[in-house]
Amino acid sequence: MLAKLRSFTYSFHPFIAAAILVLMFALSFLTMRGDSAVVDEIAHIPAGYSYLKYGDYRLNPEHPPLLKDIATAPLVFLNLKFPDKIAAWTTDANGQWEAGWNFIYHIGNNADVILLYSRLPILILGLILGFCIYKFCLRRYGPPTALLALTLYALSPNIIAHDHFVTTDLGIAAFTFFAIWSFIEWLKSPREPKRIALATLFFALAELAKFSAIMLVPFFGVLVIIKLITSFGDKDFRRLLLNYAIGLLIIFGVGGLLVWLFYIPHTIHMSAATQDKLISASLPNGYYNLYGKYLAQLNNISILRPLVQYLLGVFMVINRVQSGNITYLLGEVTNQSFPLYFPVSFVLKTPIPMLILILTTFGAAVVSYLRKTPLKIWSNFKTYTGEHFTELTCVLFIIFYSYISITGNLNLGIRHLFPMMPFVFILVAKKSVDLYHKASKPTYKVAVAVGLAVLVSWYGITAVLQYPAYLPYINELFGGSAQASRYLSDSNVDWGQDGKRLVDYVNNNPDIDKIAVDYFGGADMRYYFCKRRFDDQGKLIANGSGYDCGGSKYIEWHVNYGKPSTKYIAISETYLVSDLFYQINKPRPYNYQWLRDKEPVKRIGDSIYIYEVR
Repeated sequence: MLAKLRSFTYSFHPFIAAAILVLMFALSFLTMRGDSAVVDEIAHIPAGYSYLKYGDYRLNPEHPPLLKDIATAPLVFLNLKFPDKIAAWTTDANGQWEAGWNFIYHIGNNADVILLYSRLPILILGLILGFCIYKFCLRRYGPPTALLALTLYALSPNIIAHDHFVTTDLGIAAFTFFAIWSFIEWLKSPREPKRIALATLFFALAELAKFSAIMLVPFFGVLVIIKLITSFGDKDFRRLLLNYAIGLLIIFGVGGLLVWLFYIPHTIHMSAATQDKLISASLPNGYYNLYGKYLAQLNNISILRPLVQYLLGVFMVINRVQSGNITYLLGEVTNQSFPLYFPVSFVLKTPIPMLILILTTFGAAVVSYLRKTPLKIWSNFKTYTGEHFTELTCVLFIIFYSYISITGNLNLGIRHLFPMMPFVFILVAKKSVDLYHKASKPTYKVAVAVGLAVLVSWYGITAVLQYPAYLPYINELFGGSAQASRYLSDSNVDWGQDGKRLVDYVNNNPDIDKIAVDYFGGADMRYYFCKRRFDDQGKLIANGSGYDCGGSKYIEWHVNYGKPSTKYIAISETYLVSDLFYQINKPRPYNYQWLRDKEPVKRIGDSIYIYEVR
């Protein structure tokens, strides 16, 4: 039986991989169509569109342009209006949020069309990443490992939750993987022009995806040092040292030049005065004295303006990281960070079968290494490095990135762990298949095969049953997504993704005459609930005041309004949690204390709670 299954896998693995990717696409696309805009999309979408249409980088400078370009490229071919006459564009230094609300909802564009066409490229990038994980493993370890790694990636609830949003999270995971893959290939043949060209290109693309990709510089340095140390004494060591030194100079130097060149068309129509205003507004006084005044001086040299814009983004991220953010974890709140935030989030939001595979394969790997004559540590390491450099790279990057995440000052959701996740999936798949091959008896092989089949089936069923509420996913050990607010908030649970689902539920429920809505997210509830207003000439009132909600079921609500007179109130989990628990520095005079003992009558996607008030 196992022999037939092995033969089938080797014969039809391309078709199986295609089927897995089709399932991923179906779950993600259907979820995407129902998801309303999440918070960050309000800034990213208009920013990307403005880069391509105007060659001006005044919006959202704290993120590089690549992923926003990729996402919004289809929008350029649509007949869209852009709010280039409002203060958010004409006078504000970085009016990204106001520009976003107007572009997507107020000015007369079709919001759902904008979301669909800008999300599709990100979803396609996610499918490409899945295919590349499959090909990466196929070349090194064979079809079973490749298919298992692809399954773990493609059916991860956390990946499906984020693989279509116009943010940097899925994109930086993809380009980090591409960069490390191409760098590993270059290390094998450092004199081959094609390999160094690809390593340089993907290093640059990673830097253009997210500023945190600068971490690849020290990581690549560590990989080169390991290669040199384990090659010391070889007859070609000096040549290898020279090749690596020259190669690193090319990768980092030419890669940096490509980043500079990429910024040129994005800033070509941005005046020096606009850029000066952006520099001044984007950096607090202390940071302006440290960095901003020098950027302003460089800004006087036109050829350096693209570089200035890139450096401004880097300094904005440094300021953002050092400032921290308000974070909720397990009922506690801090405005800095929790050291255990990411480990706890990972355990909470990872499916149980995946946790079992991680623990099993990690334990097996440790035992296997220790059995290789423990006293010969250096000999074992040198041998392992020579035979398993790819796996070592995966392990080192997971450790390196985990350290950066745990010691960092931003706790913004498990999505920030995405750059290391492809390597987790690859290692777990590799060691799981190794356990099968190393089983000494046929009965052991059968036991391992059955165990893997059960766990993978469980994993897949989890992904399907979680549809469409992937963002608040919490595994069954902790009560599932219905209990998510006990542990986490923000983009781990509620990012505004269920706004349209709330509208559908309310409009289709005859028992609801009016409902107070305290919504957190990237949707404008008036756009979906209310009618548009027109002036005396019949022209659309294309701003935030252009809605007539009088005949709708919707009443905009906020916590400081007190208790509504309506029968029902809908509250986003983020607001509910924040006003019950976020008491930073000074208590608020208002909160949702009066709802503390109530159970919601309905949960919309486990991120919006509907309560019966009276």
